[in-house]
Amino acid sequence: MTLDTYFDSGAMTPAELARQTGLSAASIGRILFGEQQASHSAIKAIVDATDGKVTAHDLIFGAPRDASRKREMSRPAQQADAA
Repeated sequence: MTLDTYFDSGAMTPAELARQTGLSAASIGRILFGEQQASHSAIKAIVDATDGKVTAHDLIFGAPRDASRKREMSRPAQQADAA
């Protein structure tokens, strides 16, 4: 499962993943949109935090989230839920 699909499933928000992994929210966003390659330690932390639902293979070879959806991440959760 790609990181994009994982977030779309509602299993966790990017902010929750950042807290659980110790990565910054900005790093999660850059990984999600393909602007940054995840380091080995980031890959392990994400795989562990998602209970293996997002795999190392998904993080390395999975398609990034469409950049047109970037605005969704910048909205507060309350606004996103109301939309």
